[in-house]
Amino acid sequence: MNLNFGEMLLSERTKRGLSLRAASAIIGISHTYLSELESGHDPRTGQKPLPSSDVIYKICKAYEIDSSVSSSFLGYKDEDAMFLYMANCLRKMKNDNPAKYRQFLEIIKED
Repeated sequence: MNLNFGEMLLSERTKRGLSLRAASAIIGISHTYLSELESGHDPRTGQKPLPSSDVIYKICKAYEIDSSVSSSFLGYKDEDAMFLYMANCLRKMKNDNPAKYRQFLEIIKED
């Protein structure tokens, strides 16, 4: 069965036995925003929430969701497209914030 994004979020949270507040703290977003994402609508506007790629990344990292699954939620056709996007982001970071880029390199060298 294919789950939509909200259903997947709810499933992953309940699978881990986390409350809405606990999950949102781990992810780094507000519990009200996580609730909106899980339900698939913003109660203030009635619209479907559109999380940024940063929010989707935080969720995938917190729930340890494989990049091949997360790439579809990020709107990429495959992992290669997602990796190309990440490479472009890293190039931009290298030019715009060299100190942060060096810090990133140290993090990935740690293993």
